[in-house]
Amino acid sequence: MSAWNFDKIVESIVKQSPFQKKKIQTYLAGKDKTFFEEAELFALSYSEYLECHGIPMEFAVSAYLEMCQNMMKCQLEFMKTGKYTVTEDNNTFIDVYGNEKKMQSYMIGLAISQFLWPTHYEMYKFFGAAINKYGSKVEAYLEIGPGHGLFLNKALDHLKYCDDITAVDISPISVGITKSIIEFFRKKQFSIDFRTQDVLEFNSSKRYDFITMGEVLEHVTYPEKLLYKLHGLINESGRIFISTCVNAPAIDHVYHFKHINEIISMVNKCGFNIESNLILPVENLPMEVIVDQKIAINYCAILTRG
Repeated sequence: MSAWNFDKIVESIVKQSPFQKKKIQTYLAGKDKTFFEEAELFALSYSEYLECHGIPMEFAVSAYLEMCQNMMKCQLEFMKTGKYTVTEDNNTFIDVYGNEKKMQSYMIGLAISQFLWPTHYEMYKFFGAAINKYGSKVEAYLEIGPGHGLFLNKALDHLKYCDDITAVDISPISVGITKSIIEFFRKKQFSIDFRTQDVLEFNSSKRYDFITMGEVLEHVTYPEKLLYKLHGLINESGRIFISTCVNAPAIDHVYHFKHINEIISMVNKCGFNIESNLILPVENLPMEVIVDQKIAINYCAILTRG
């Protein structure tokens, strides 16, 4: 299969930001046929989606590069101070989640990173394997913070017998983007209950068989409250996919996990066992160097109730 559409995105990124060329080429040189098939299917659908909504690919690439630049600025500030710039999630809502222009740009750029950032792709694969393994037994599915909608779209491939699907996000812009992505990517219509609200205020009498919560814990002031909330929403035999990060400042990262063990301890304290997990440093260096230099680490896991 030709990766023509994916190559166009990469070429556009390199054209706008030549210094990214070597890193991207090195990363892609290690990828197999399956990766390029998945990346091309995404790129084709995403390009058509953007065109349908009157969004030029140049804008999407610029949004991606702006996101990279913002993260670099946050990282430089973090290296100076050892602290995240944002410390309260209510400020994040005002500055990011409730800002239509900024949030749209952020989500569009973030979607591109799914196949261009090694750690993002590995977490996406990890999630795909989990939902493939458990999806056929899921009757009630909940996603918290669907963001750009790609994880929800992937889940729909495997929720064969699920007629109870709910997505909750605090950002109305994110909800709108997710709905439009799902409507465009899926030719088959799914009945999804989209909720625009803080998940801590989300109430349900049902218990879910699978909950997805990617990249949310670091966005809230009190992640323990969120984990306890999940404990009350998952059924006894259910699974939860979570992902978060260590020493990874961003314009909307509020809670600073300083070590992987801090995440694991919090998860266990809130009543969960870790069935499987991935620890993914963003740089290919020995772990002792990663820890010593406070280099960012992505983390994802499948949880069960303890």
